[in-house]
Amino acid sequence: MILSELNYFAVATGFFLWSLFNFSWSDHDKLSYSKKATITADHETQQTSIITFRDTLSEDPLFFVKSKESNTPLYYFKDITTDVCFDNECRLLRVSVYWNITGRYLGFDLPKGEFLSKRDHQPFSDDEYERLNDLLANPDLPLGQISFEKLIEVPAPALDSIDGVSGATTKDVSQMVVKGAAYTTYTLWNIVHGPTQDFVARNTAKLLSPDLIDLILKSPDQSDQVWVLDKIRPNSALTEKLTNTLREIIAGDDFFLAYSALNAIKPSHLDSNKLQSDLFSIYENADHSIQRMIIEKLMKAPFLHSELVISSRKLLVSLNGKQLGDLLKLYTKHAIKDEATIEVVAEILNNENRFIARQAYNFLKATHLSDKEIEELRNK
Repeated sequence: MILSELNYFAVATGFFLWSLFNFSWSDHDKLSYSKKATITADHETQQTSIITFRDTLSEDPLFFVKSKESNTPLYYFKDITTDVCFDNECRLLRVSVYWNITGRYLGFDLPKGEFLSKRDHQPFSDDEYERLNDLLANPDLPLGQISFEKLIEVPAPALDSIDGVSGATTKDVSQMVVKGAAYTTYTLWNIVHGPTQDFVARNTAKLLSPDLIDLILKSPDQSDQVWVLDKIRPNSALTEKLTNTLREIIAGDDFFLAYSALNAIKPSHLDSNKLQSDLFSIYENADHSIQRMIIEKLMKAPFLHSELVISSRKLLVSLNGKQLGDLLKLYTKHAIKDEATIEVVAEILNNENRFIARQAYNFLKATHLSDKEIEELRNK
């Protein structure tokens, strides 16, 4: 790539970052369509570097953009140069494709004067650009699982003009492409969701720090959050800020995210007094599924901190039978049998619900108290 093109990209990245905060942005000179960015903070100064990476679908260089002041990864992009042919006539197409730092499709833009056209040589309408943007953002389309020729049943003699949707195209296929621009849709989708996407995700994973994980967890897109939660390892440091963010997610209304956040916490993280206390602070107001997951997670802790024991003990007399049983199992697992806990559990012996009272008795019995001692505690 010549120097003038590199200078063009340095300027273009600044314009594109501004456009990321809008669903779609265009002016008279440049067409640009985008989705929500992971890092939404405004970074005025950026630096762009070229990453050496060989993609079997596109040999164009991959650019990596990060903030200059903090080295925060912002996005990746490629300038794709390819031929698009219509009825034996070909034209050179230049389009820049962008990836979020998690590998998610972020958007595309075209340089000044460039446009996408259909088989009838008509330029895309605004609606068709929007449709292409939505199709490229859908990772679940099966466009990568079959060759284009088989997908739309193009006969061999027609391979020199394949950017239309042939008469043999099924209704299902027509829903996956822009009408009249099937090959353009197919090609761009496979570039977006091909080897470069995997490389982007791997490269960002190598750069993950507690602060970057925290930033990604604040992404407006759930797939980003789930992606980074899956990247938390047993040796990943959970800083106070990151622990607070995990607590907010687990206490939130999105069950799937709460489930993913709980699974991201490993037993090695649970030697933290703050993390244990934060988890149990959610317990009282959580739904029963999250409550059970919190107890199961604490069962894997190396030990229970005294603060958690004190706070959980205050809830014992108000719990239902299932909750009480789970919490007493947690105490048993960690050999919690201090005098204060024994006295609170003994109060439950007088509960009118025989199932609840029986669980208290079984717990006290497991601490090796005799029936006489248990009866004395009950009478107190």
